[in-house]
Amino acid sequence: MEKNLINNIIDLRAAVSFLGEKKAWWNSNFYESSSKDFLTYIFPKSKNTQFSCSNISTRNFIDKEVGANYFHLFRLTISMEELISSTEKKTTIIDIKSEENALKILTELAYNSSTDGNSGPKNIGSVDQMNIEILKVFAAEYLNAFKNDYKVHPYLN
Repeated sequence: MEKNLINNIIDLRAAVSFLGEKKAWWNSNFYESSSKDFLTYIFPKSKNTQFSCSNISTRNFIDKEVGANYFHLFRLTISMEELISSTEKKTTIIDIKSEENALKILTELAYNSSTDGNSGPKNIGSVDQMNIEILKVFAAEYLNAFKNDYKVHPYLN
């Protein structure tokens, strides 16, 4: 798996989890101003705790929407999740401070890809095909949903 793909997945997860929380798609407060200080106090030796906790919460929410038997941006194959986890531990995750910043990340990762604008769970391919093109589809689906105020949950078989 190429390193660029893993880094882009991490950036996309950060943007989607931030925006999902701000748009109240799920009930969490990991991106509130006090959360980072609280998590640093609880987990003083851990790196990127805010990102990790937010991803676990987001994974659980999307599992409820599409089913835990499917893959999605926050639940990939074990080998991909291991690569993401090891990369996450070695790097500093981007600190998203605003909705504009998160939307900019989604726009860059979507590379002008378009969507049909339908809401709800949506199959966008197979996890065996996971590459930069599938990542573009994830980014485009979430970007369009956040900009147009509807919920979408793209998933993979």
